[in-house]
Amino acid sequence: MAEQKKAKVVTVGLEDLQTPFQNSACKSKEGVRVTVIGMIVNIILTIIKIAAGFIGNSAALIADGVHSLSDLLSDFVVIFSIRISAKPEDETHNYGHKKIETLASVIVGLMLLFAGISILYEGAVTIYEFTQGVPIEKPAMIAFYVALISIACKELLYQYTHRVAKKLGSDMIEVNAWHHRTDAFSSVGVAAGIGVAILLGDQWAIIDPIMAVLLALYILYIAFKIIYNSINDLMEASLDPEVNDEIKSVILNCGGVLNVHSLKTRKLGSSKAIDVHIMVDEDLTVKEASVIQKDIEKCLKERFGDDTYVIVKIEPFLDRKAEREKHILDGL
Repeated sequence: MAEQKKAKVVTVGLEDLQTPFQNSACKSKEGVRVTVIGMIVNIILTIIKIAAGFIGNSAALIADGVHSLSDLLSDFVVIFSIRISAKPEDETHNYGHKKIETLASVIVGLMLLFAGISILYEGAVTIYEFTQGVPIEKPAMIAFYVALISIACKELLYQYTHRVAKKLGSDMIEVNAWHHRTDAFSSVGVAAGIGVAILLGDQWAIIDPIMAVLLALYILYIAFKIIYNSINDLMEASLDPEVNDEIKSVILNCGGVLNVHSLKTRKLGSSKAIDVHIMVDEDLTVKEASVIQKDIEKCLKERFGDDTYVIVKIEPFLDRKAEREKHILDGL
């Protein structure tokens, strides 16, 4: 019986070790699928918007097409990163490869930054030339219709990608979702600018590049925010205070824990890493304390995902107040 029981324990342990990688593989497939769909849409929109921009005399739509091109490039980065991050731990990467997701977020943010700078420059040059007497040709209706199509496609793509990102807990896919939304917002501005220019005549054609500049500033804001948050994660920033408080609550409610201290947390891509010291009754046996430790690991993984890295260190609970009182009494 003892041998059978021992064999059963070993089997359960192996399953627990395999679960995070199996979950990562499932996440990888779903993450790649949503990104490939986005990539196909971006290829089509990039071609259509740039072509319609030239045909319809819209600098804003051409700039918007460049933004879609940056989305396309970011899709390739995301797919590559998802494949790498799904790999399990090895001898040279003891914590797995999930940090590649954070690095990819920085790269996507930089792409967004360069796209914003490019749009800003082109719009500013057009506005300057207009002030110097260079006329701006009124956009054609084809540019307006394409901008409307882009708004619908990119907003639907954002909603879909955002849902998948929340489901998988992936910051990298969430960043890519915002890449889609910024493209939708830029298309809103383009459509508004083109519509005003068409309705009010050539003298209002300046609205087109002005909208391009305003949207470029918004894109730059999003890019800086993405880059800042991603670099912060690369520098091992701790999780949000609310999450840390929730971790402590989960541990204390798990049972057998008398105190929690020295909690350290960080992000590993879409996963979380938790390192914590717990205090238990000093009269417990090593086996009993080990059971509490395993229960805490289970509780944390159930709450934050099977791919959460958990390190629990056990210490005997010491009642400092009782110790001080005992010391005073001994002195008397």
